Amino acid sequence: MSLIVEKGYEAITVQDILDRADVGRSTFYAHYRDKDELLLSSFEHLRTLFEQQQQALLASRRTGDDPELNFVLELFRLSGQHHNLYKAIAGRQIGEMILKYLQRYLYNMLFGSYTELMKKRKSPPVPIEITTHYLVNSLLSLITWWLDNNMPYPPEKMDEIFRTLTTPTIEIAFNSSDHPAGSATAFYRLFIDSDCCP
Repeated sequence: MSLIVEKGYEAITVQDILDRADVGRSTFYAHYRDKDELLLSSFEHLRTLFEQQQQALLASRRTGDDPELNFVLELFRLSGQHHNLYKAIAGRQIGEMILKYLQRYLYNMLFGSYTELMKKRKSPPVPIEITTHYLVNSLLSLITWWLDNNMPYPPEKMDEIFRTLTTPTIEIAFNSSDHPAGSATAFYRLFIDSDCCP
């Protein structure tokens, strides 16, 4: 990650990575096919750490120690912390690869949760997979805009904006107005709450 910020991803060679990590070439190739595979494995590691953090926060909330838990807010905070990395990959092929990775991860995480929630409800007017795709891409687009514009608002404001923009969509797409006991809030909670993390 530090090499990406320093040199740009395209300029990095496997030898640069070996030198920085102080490992041999055979060790590298025993674990990774190329630098792309190494980068994606790094994001898998970050994803695991993020999920562990979310689960720890969830456990705290269940004991009453930390009642506020917001998955979207944490994504904005994490993205902001890695703003320099984002600037180094934005608009490049590797940036597109990472974006597709994030889309797939968020979609898979949410689709199963929404499908489970809809089992006892009538079929929504918009297929769940389409709504999930729309919400995931809306979130990633908003994060991208925020980073491209050097984070003009704090993460808390961006979370509020995302909620304002998506709540009407959730109401309509899931027909949640027909379910007074589980209005858009229930569906939105799945999107912001780490209960939905795998």
